[in-house]
Amino acid sequence: MIYSTLYNPAIDVVYRVESISRGDTLVDTETDIHPAGKGLNVARSVRELGDDVSVVGIMPENDAMRFSAHLDNLGIGGFWYNVEGGVRINTTLIETSNGTVTHLNSAGSQLSTRMQDEFEAFMRPKFKSGDTWIFSGSLPSGFDPDAYQKAIALASEAGCTTVLDTRGAALAFGLRAKPTIIKPNLSELESYFGEEIRGVRHIALKAKRLVDMGVGYVFISLGADGMIAVHGNDCLLCAPPQISAIDTVGCGDALVAGVVVALERGFSFQESCRLGVACGTCKAKHKGPGVIKRDDVSGIMQEVRIEAV
Repeated sequence: MIYSTLYNPAIDVVYRVESISRGDTLVDTETDIHPAGKGLNVARSVRELGDDVSVVGIMPENDAMRFSAHLDNLGIGGFWYNVEGGVRINTTLIETSNGTVTHLNSAGSQLSTRMQDEFEAFMRPKFKSGDTWIFSGSLPSGFDPDAYQKAIALASEAGCTTVLDTRGAALAFGLRAKPTIIKPNLSELESYFGEEIRGVRHIALKAKRLVDMGVGYVFISLGADGMIAVHGNDCLLCAPPQISAIDTVGCGDALVAGVVVALERGFSFQESCRLGVACGTCKAKHKGPGVIKRDDVSGIMQEVRIEAV
């Protein structure tokens, strides 16, 4: 079974307008409103690939019914640790005339470290040997940066495969627990090592350092350039086919879903990379975070180019 955690849920509001100037008032604007969060995006892609998945998250009571209904519609299970209040709102303004994208992300409610401990206790009975747990996204305001580290340690102790996809201090602390899989992008990799990292071989060397620290699989996402993946002594450069991208939000989440499903199914390292890159590429062709199409993924897989580094 695959579980995807949702520590910091949000409602995403996306407006699409031709153009906007300061002080404008726009009416009858095309709007897309949906529950969001990296853990939810990953779960949606996993489900589209045909695997069972549940979201385990911290859920403000005011929005619990909205999120539960959304998961039900997608055929995804949900387990909530309820807290007071409502979720944060993330607003995206897309200007179709020039491609400008503006983001306004609100701060979430301040949660206590007591709630962090309670959520950890909420998850702990669910950690079962052989399951996969995905820890992705930001941590709520008020949580210690070692929240993922503690959860990964408990899940690993129970015999779970663990996946970490976050940034900053949460990544640095989480790596200490030696997760099975990590998926930083280049910016997150540079932030962790505190230096500019350029060129395929330099990226590969840094990824190998993470493997030497005890991480099983390191997938470095490079956007339209694909991915560098390291496992043991194998290092692969995985290049996607060229496409006309429509929406790149959530491509990294779809990539995570692909590699997790592949490894769950016993795919080889190379074929796991191929499925991951195909999922990330497919996501860019479809509007909405986590939205992929299984038939498209199968076709794109055949066009992913993989070479040893």
